[in-house]
This record gives sequence, structure tokens and C-alpha cells, in this order.
Amino acid sequence: MLIQFKKIRNALLREGKFGKYCLYAIGEIFLVVAGILIALQVNNYDLAQQKKAIEHHYFLTIKQQLSADKEKLLAEISGMNERIDDYLAGMKLINENDQESLEPLAPKVIRLLEYGDFRRQSSVFQTLIYSGEIKYIKNKEIIENLQEIERTYEITERLENTQANLVMIHAAPAVNSSVDFESGKIIAPEKVFTTIFKNNFSIAIRLAQEKKKEFEHALSVIDSTIKMIDSQIIIHSE
Repeated sequence: MLIQFKKIRNALLREGKFGKYCLYAIGEIFLVVAGILIALQVNNYDLAQQKKAIEHHYFLTIKQQLSADKEKLLAEISGMNERIDDYLAGMKLINENDQESLEPLAPKVIRLLEYGDFRRQSSVFQTLIYSGEIKYIKNKEIIENLQEIERTYEITERLENTQANLVMIHAAPAVNSSVDFESGKIIAPEKVFTTIFKNNFSIAIRLAQEKKKEFEHALSVIDSTIKMIDSQIIIHSE
């Protein structure tokens, strides 16, 4: 093709048709430029499709992890609700000084040793941040939601560490000295029916309620984020 163009230009020059030669040269330049622009457009399209495919993959991965987190959070909240109910019941018995109810009080006292331990195997969002791959996620609202979820998890982790320390330092010694773990019975009611012991229930309730509040907030943001991701996935499939 280039050889043919060259022959035509040479023929026009030999014939002295400089006007046509100039027009032909301009036309040839136009064709070359057009070809380059088309090639660039095709290349940009291919790159855009590649980025779109990568973003789609990360959306699927993030959604999978958020769904798994949601199941764990629901289980944690269910367990916290049960513990809070038992703690409230235990406080009520102590407030009423109901020493005839040692049998139902005992398991509630033992539950003071329990606390949540919400842990994820990994964080896709943190991996994207550290690797720089977060650049493929174009939806800023999704990124902000993922940041908010991570912030909430950090808060709950601190609450869990606080609760674990309180259990080891305060609750565990108190329960250990007042309950026979083998029989599951209270052996020192005079230690249980005190304000100091009741405070163990009060602290446990407060921490559980704070953590529950954060988990419920995380669930709300997770549901919102999954909906946004689903919308993006639909757009990608169109």
C-alpha cells in the first residue's frame, strides 16, 4: 500500500501536477493520522475493558467477604444478646438479694467469663490499599463505605481487648472464688451478692452494648455497600 502511494506521488510530480500532489499528500497525511487515532482509540478501549474486568473481579471478591462478615456479625450479635439478657437477669437477682435462686444465678455468673472474639481471616480492602490495586475501584462511595467498615472493626477490636483484660483481671478471679466449675454451683454466695460483684455484670453489659452498637452499624454499612456493588456488577454486565 505504501509503495502504491509512493508511485502515485511520483507520477504526479513527473506530470507537474503540483496542486494535485499537495492535495494527495495532505490526504495521505490525513489517512495516516486517522489510522493512528483509530489505533489509539482501539488501544484505549482495550485498556478500559481490562480495567473494567479487574474492577468486576474485585467487586465479586469484596462482596464475598462482606457477605461472610455479615454472617459472623449476625452470629456475634445473637450471642451478645443472649449474654446481655443473662447479665441483666443476674443483676436483678443480686439487686433483689434473692439467695434462694443460686441455681439459676450460677450459669449467669459463669457467663461473665465469656466475651466475643470477632476476627476475619483477611481484608480484601486492606490488601487493595497496600498493593495499590484500589485504583481500579472507581466508585468513591464504595471506597468510603469500606473505610467506614474497617474503622468500625478497629473500634470493636479495641472493645474486645478491653473486655478480655477486664475478664482476666476482675471477673475471672471473682468467679473462680465463688463458683465450683465442676458442679456449676455457687459456693460463696456472700461474695456474689455484693455491689462489687454486681459491677462485673454492669461492666460486661456496657461493653457488650457498645460492641453491639458498632456491629449493627457495620451491618448497615455492609448491606448498603453490597447493594452498590450489585449495581456496579449489573453495569459491568451490560
